[in-house]
Amino acid sequence: MYIPLPLRLTLFYTFIVGLALWFFGTTVYNQAEQRAYHDLDNALSSRAASVQLGKTLACSSANSSSSPFTLPSVDGLGTGGVAIQVLDDQLRLVATTAGNANDPIQPTVNGLAAGPTPFDAQPIHKLLRDDSFSTGRERNLYSTILYQGQHVRVYTLVNDCDGNTHIIQTARSEQDIEQSLNDLHLLLVRGAFLVLALALLGSWLMTWGVLAAVRRMTRTAQHISNSQDFSKRVPNPPGIARDELTTLADTFNAMLASLKEAYQRQQRFIADASHELRAPITSIRCNLDLLAKAPDLPTEEVQAALADARTEAGRMGRLVSDLLLLAHTDATQQAREVENIGANDYRNIQKQEVDLDSLLLEVFRQYRTLGDNGDSNKALGPRLMLQHITPAKVYGDADQLKQALVALVDNALKYTPYEGSVTLSLTTYERNAIVKVADTGIGIAHEELSHIFERFYRADHARSRERGGSGLGLAIVQSIVREHDGGIEVESTPGKGSTFTLKLPIKGTNENRA
Repeated sequence: MYIPLPLRLTLFYTFIVGLALWFFGTTVYNQAEQRAYHDLDNALSSRAASVQLGKTLACSSANSSSSPFTLPSVDGLGTGGVAIQVLDDQLRLVATTAGNANDPIQPTVNGLAAGPTPFDAQPIHKLLRDDSFSTGRERNLYSTILYQGQHVRVYTLVNDCDGNTHIIQTARSEQDIEQSLNDLHLLLVRGAFLVLALALLGSWLMTWGVLAAVRRMTRTAQHISNSQDFSKRVPNPPGIARDELTTLADTFNAMLASLKEAYQRQQRFIADASHELRAPITSIRCNLDLLAKAPDLPTEEVQAALADARTEAGRMGRLVSDLLLLAHTDATQQAREVENIGANDYRNIQKQEVDLDSLLLEVFRQYRTLGDNGDSNKALGPRLMLQHITPAKVYGDADQLKQALVALVDNALKYTPYEGSVTLSLTTYERNAIVKVADTGIGIAHEELSHIFERFYRADHARSRERGGSGLGLAIVQSIVREHDGGIEVESTPGKGSTFTLKLPIKGTNENRA
C-alpha cells in the first residue's frame, strides 16, 4: 500500500506529540486528583480534631442523655463546608453543626437535605469492635458514602475521655472536587485536541516544505528518463537555508553534469569510431568490387588494389586493437573501483617489477635504429636525443608501459619538423618516476590542451589524417598510466613545441639525481 512520505512523517510526529500530551495530561490530572482528595481528608480530620480538643465536649459528657446542642465553634460553614456530628457509644446524637431552618439539629452537607445520623455507621461499628486499638491510641477511619446522588467523604474518629466514649464524624460532599476535576479533564482534552491539530498542520507544512527538494529531484529524474535531456538540473531556490537536502540537490546536479559529459563523450566516441571504421571498410569494398567487376585488369592495378586493401585492413585492425585495449583498461579500472582492491594488491596480482630506464632505452634504440636503416624520411626527420636517465623500478605491465612510451615518442616525432628535435629523459622525485618527452614541434593551442586526451580528438584534423593518426594514441597513453596509478601532464606553446610529463609510482624511495 502506497502512503506518501509527508503523510507518514506527519502521522508519526502527531503520534509522538499525542503520546507526550497523554502522559502530561494524565500526570497533571492524577496529581490534581490526589491533591484535591488529600486536602479534603485534611479538612475533615482537622475539623474532627478541633471538636475533639474543644472544651464543649468535656462539659457535655456528664449528661449525655440531654438534648443535643449546636457546636458554636464550627457553625455557619455553609455550602462547601464540613458537617460535624458527635455521637455517644449508643450512636445517639450529642452535638452537631447547624441544620436547616425546619430542623436545626440535623446537619446539612453541601446544601443537601438533612443528612443521616450517623453519616456512616459501618466504620463506627468497625472501630468499636476492633481490639487492636489499645486505650489511648487514636482510632479513625475514612469512608465514602453515596447520599442523594452525591459522593460524600466521611471521617470517623473515636474519642475516649474520662471513661466516656464519643464518636466524631465529619463529612463533606465531593461534588465540588468532582466538578473541578471534570473541568480540568475537559480543559486537558480540549487543549490536547488543539495541540494535536496544530501539530498535525505544522508537521504537514514542515514535511511538505522539507521534502520539496526531493520532489524537485524526482521530477527532474523523470524528465531526464523520458527525454534523455541531461542538461536538466534540479532547481535550488536562492535565499533558503543550507541543509542536507540542498547539499543533496547540489550533488545531484553535479552528478547530472558528469552524466551529461559522459553521455556526450560516449556519443562522440561512437560517431568517431563509426567514421574511422567507415573509411577503411569503404576502401576495401571499393577495391574488392573493382577486382570482381573487372577480372581483366592489368597485374599492376590488381596489385595496387590488393595493396590498398591490405593497408586499409591493417589500419582497421590497428583501430580495433586500440579500441579493445581502451575497453579492457576501462573495464579493469571499473572492476578495481567496484571491488575496492588496493593498488598494491592489484599490482601483485597482474603486474610485476619493471626497469623503466631499460624500457625507455629500448624505445630510444628502436626509433634511432629505424632512422639509421636507410629510411629516408627518418634520416631527414627530427633528431631523437636521450638525457637525464635515472634508474627506476616500477610495478606494472612492461608491454603496456612500452606501448605508452612508443605512443608518446611517435606522437612527438609526427608533429615535429625535420629540423627539430625530440628529447627523452627519466628522473625520480619523491616516490615517482618522471618520464619527459619534449619536442620542438608545432605545439598545441591552449584551448585544445584539455581535449587532447579525449578519444578520436585531433588538435589538427587535416594534418592528423594526413599523418595517419586515429586520435586514440594519447587516450591509450592516459588509460595505461591511470591503470598504473600514475598521471600524465602536458605543457605546450604553439610554434615552439610540447612537453609530455608521465609520472609513475616507483618501488621504494629514490633520491632525486636529476
